[in-house]
Amino acid sequence: MFDKLMDRLLESATSACMPKLEEMAELRKAELLQVREKNRSDPTEVEAWFDREIEKLDRVDVKDLLNKIS
Repeated sequence: MFDKLMDRLLESATSACMPKLEEMAELRKAELLQVREKNRSDPTEVEAWFDREIEKLDRVDVKDLLNKIS
């Protein structure tokens, strides 16, 4: 009984968050495609981009991220 309730809750939460997660994935894909093109023309700028992305990961607040997608 509890398992079915948990399954329904997880399914509901997943379906509510799925459009936002898909949007985030598409935006990230577009960004990575731009970086790949830029790597060919300006590798120094791409290296700086990677540095910024690494800094972002150092500052990630998981609670804030979850609030943004809900």
